[in-house]
Amino acid sequence: MGKAALSPVSLFTSDRERRLWLWTLAAVVAIYATLGAAGGVVDALRERNLLRTSFGLVLGVVLAAFIWQWAKKRPGWSEIGVAVGVALVYATAFLRIENPAERTHLIEYGIVAALIHQALLERARNGRSVPMPAMIAVGATALLGTVDECIQAVLPDRIFDVRDIGFNALAGFMMIAARLALAPQRGPGWRLWFWWLIGSAWGWGAGMFTRFGQPVGIETLQSSPPVLWAGYLGIAWGALLVGALQWLLLRRYLTQPSHWLLASAGAAAVTGIVVFGSGAINSVSLDAAWIAGTGLFGSAAGVLQWLVIKRQVPRAGWWVLASTVGWIVGIPAGEELGWNGLGAVHGLITGSVMVWLLRQTHPG
Repeated sequence: MGKAALSPVSLFTSDRERRLWLWTLAAVVAIYATLGAAGGVVDALRERNLLRTSFGLVLGVVLAAFIWQWAKKRPGWSEIGVAVGVALVYATAFLRIENPAERTHLIEYGIVAALIHQALLERARNGRSVPMPAMIAVGATALLGTVDECIQAVLPDRIFDVRDIGFNALAGFMMIAARLALAPQRGPGWRLWFWWLIGSAWGWGAGMFTRFGQPVGIETLQSSPPVLWAGYLGIAWGALLVGALQWLLLRRYLTQPSHWLLASAGAAAVTGIVVFGSGAINSVSLDAAWIAGTGLFGSAAGVLQWLVIKRQVPRAGWWVLASTVGWIVGIPAGEELGWNGLGAVHGLITGSVMVWLLRQTHPG
């Protein structure tokens, strides 16, 4: 009964879709309606040292509801593994956002994104054309989050904050990525992409942390040649970690996947020989050497890994471009978010291209 189809001229395709859009509207209205009072509530809770406790309680209720609904589907071990990965991603995001009030963005707009995505999927299941529902859901969530900040710009005691727009968009992206990774699938798809992203973020962060024994910012590695040397060794170690994690993911799809790990190590060696062995480090500024070195590493990794997959995957040449662009685009993110941020951006780009390449020979 809940999925009863409506007439062809109806705005909605079923009662369920209509309910989902109404729930979405209710969630957005609730967020907007509380903007004026939110600041006072946060200040009152902070004065009583109840802000973190209140946030934890709300988070616990949302998490319990999600687990309850998800457990009804009787997930397998692979789905449980992905769920643990998703939980770790959210935990990392919550820890990096120091202000508890800002953490609510991940919950509020995560719920909005999930409702929009589910409504679009319901519409598509009932025969309506809905191209790329995941991207539409993320874009709509980002737009609603921007409206949120515009409203705050005209409210007393509230300010327009571009960072909060980013948090709102991030909340939508994280929720949709989690939903896609947890969905049933065959062949290379969102689950492979999710683990590729997580492996890249963790591998580069762990590689640099292991090398230095403490978190090291990218800007620190640009300060002097000795530190740049140490940074190169950290990158080499990170390349091995990330290459090993990617090898685990590619074993099902490539013959001789161990060559992928050798290609990652080879890229680190080539970069070290060119940047340091040629003396180029002494003829340019440290910033230029750093940018050129990271771009070179991305290109070297792309070329050597292309040699591994060129006979197994059509259009493998795109991998060289993806690897290079992933590193160049990841540098600004790394300066803001650290090595995990650089790895996440690199994994986002290269993981998307790898899934696209593999689906040509393993459509599932």
